[in-house]
Amino acid sequence: MAGRYSEEIIEEVRNAVDLVEIASRYVRLKKSGNSYMGCCPFHKEKTPSFHIDADKQLYHCFGCGAGGSVFQFVMNAEGMDFIDAVKSLADSAGIRLPELGPDGGEERYRRKQDMYAMNKDAARFFRDCLFSEEGAGAREYFRRRALTSKTVASFGLGYSPTGWDGLLKHLEAMGYPRDMMVEAGLCIRNDRGRVYDRFRGRVMFPIFDARSNLIGFAGRIMEGEGAKYVNSPESIIYDKGKNLFALNLARKSRRGYYILVEGYMDVISLHQAGIDCAVAGCGTALTEAQAKLIARGNTVYLCYDMDEAGKKARDRAFSIFKGLDAKLRVITIPDGKDADEFIKKYGGEQFEKLLGNASTVTGNRVDALLSKYDLTDVSQKVELINEAADIFAGIPNMVEREAYIRDMAVKTGISFESISAEVRKAGGRRQRNEVLNDVRRSVSSSRTVQEGRREGRREASERRLLGLICGDGRLYKKLKDNLTEDLFSTEIHRDIFRTIKESCDSGIDAQQQLMKSYRGREEELSSVLIVSDDPQNALAAAEDYIRIIKEEAMREMIAEAEKSGDVALLAELLKNNRKAGM
Repeated sequence: MAGRYSEEIIEEVRNAVDLVEIASRYVRLKKSGNSYMGCCPFHKEKTPSFHIDADKQLYHCFGCGAGGSVFQFVMNAEGMDFIDAVKSLADSAGIRLPELGPDGGEERYRRKQDMYAMNKDAARFFRDCLFSEEGAGAREYFRRRALTSKTVASFGLGYSPTGWDGLLKHLEAMGYPRDMMVEAGLCIRNDRGRVYDRFRGRVMFPIFDARSNLIGFAGRIMEGEGAKYVNSPESIIYDKGKNLFALNLARKSRRGYYILVEGYMDVISLHQAGIDCAVAGCGTALTEAQAKLIARGNTVYLCYDMDEAGKKARDRAFSIFKGLDAKLRVITIPDGKDADEFIKKYGGEQFEKLLGNASTVTGNRVDALLSKYDLTDVSQKVELINEAADIFAGIPNMVEREAYIRDMAVKTGISFESISAEVRKAGGRRQRNEVLNDVRRSVSSSRTVQEGRREGRREASERRLLGLICGDGRLYKKLKDNLTEDLFSTEIHRDIFRTIKESCDSGIDAQQQLMKSYRGREEELSSVLIVSDDPQNALAAAEDYIRIIKEEAMREMIAEAEKSGDVALLAELLKNNRKAGM
C-alpha cells in the first residue's frame, strides 16, 4: 500500500540540511544583511531577485514568484516529486529513512516506483534478447559501431525482438498489468483495444534520470525503412525536456566539465574513449531545464554536427545558456563529422586536442562570419564588420571586447578605431532597443499598474510587516496594541497573522508553527515572509508599514464612498482622515 513520511521525519530532514548550502550548488549567492541574494536559477535575469532567508529557511524570487522551502527548491531544480526530494536530502544529510507508512497519501510515488521496476525488468528482457539467436544481427550492429562488450554492458544496451508481444507476455508473466505497460510507453493500445509492444526489431538504449532510475527507452532501427528512432512517450516518470542521456554516468566523472552532443552514439563513443562526461538530449531540442542540469558554474562544451540542423541547434544552445551560470565552449569537428565518426577514425587522444582548441561562443560566431564573407570584396567586408559589431557590442567585459576588435582589425585590414566606432553604434542601437522593449512592456500593463498601485503598496507593506513580526516575538509584543486582524487586506495575510498572534501569545515559535501549518504550501508562505530589504531599525520600519497600511486602507474606503455616492459616509471618512493627519 502507498505511504508517506511522518511530519516528524520531514521536520528532521528539514532541520538537517541548510537551504543556503543546497541552493549555492545551483546559483552564486551573495550575503546581504541576514539574507542571501543571487540570480534566480528558475528563470533568466540579469539583476538578482532571488532571496533566501537563512533564519526562516525559505526562498523567494521577486521576479518569477518561485518560492518555498528546501524541498520545493530541490523539486524545482531537479524535477523531482516531494518524496524523491525528501529521499535526496535525507541521503545528503546521512539520515536513514524508514519504510513509508501505510496511510495512502503517496499513491503516485508508489506507482512511479513500480514503473521504475518494470522498466528494469524490460531492460533485462532486451539484454537477454540481444544475446539470443535472434539478437545476432543486433550484436553485429554494435560490433560494426565498434562498441566493446564492456560498453554494451555499461549502458545496458539490448535488442527488442520482431514479434508483436514478446515483451508484453514476459512482463505479464511477471505480474505487471497491461495498463501500466501502456502508461509507461512499453506497449501501445490501439483503437480496438489490442495491446502490443512499442519496440520491435530495434537495438535498445535505456534512458536513466540523474539518480539512475530507468525512465524510458530509445529504439534504433538497424537497417531498412522506418523511423530511425522510436522513443518512449512522456509519462509520470519520463519528461524528455528535463532529462539528459547518460547524465547519471557523467555526474561521476572527475573531469569537472560536461560535453553536450547530439546523439546517443556520440555519447557512448566518447565514454568508451575515456571521455566520460558526455551527455545528450532525449530526442528533443535542448530545453532550459536540461541546460540547468549541467550549468551550475560548470564549463560546458557544445559538440554539435556541422550540418545546417546542427548549427541551428548550436545557436539555440547559445541562447539558452546565455542566462545561466556556465562557461560555454564550442568544439568544431573537422570534415563535417560528428563525435562518433571522429572518435572511430581518429581516437580519443585526437578528440582531446579538439577540446583544447575549443572556442568561446563569440569566437565561434566570429569564425563563422569570416568564413561567410569574401574579404576581397569591399561591400562584403562592410557587411562583415556590421555583423561583427553587433556581436562585439554584446560582450560585457571591455578587455575581452577590445581583444576581439583588435583581432578583427588584423584579419580584415580595417583599423581598430573604425571597428570600435561601429561597435559603439551597435551598442547604442542595442540599448535603445532594450529601452523600447521596456516601454512596450510598461505600456501593455500600464492600466493594470494604475488600477492596482495603491493596493500593491498596501499588500507590500503587509508582507513586510508580517515578515518582521514573524521572526521576532519581542517586536510583536511591542506592536501588539496596534496589530489587529482587520489591518490585513487578504485572507492569506489574515491567516498568517492569526497564526503569528496565537503562537506569540502562547509562547510558541511562530515561524515553526507557520511552517507546519503551510506544509506543502511553502511557496505561499515565502511570498509573504521573505522581504527584499533588511531594515536596521525593525521597530521603526514596522511602525512605518502600519502607518502606510492604514493610509492606504483609508484611501480605499474614501474611493469606495466616492464611487457609491454616499455623501454622509464620505464626509465622515474625510473628517477622520484629517484628524489622523493622513
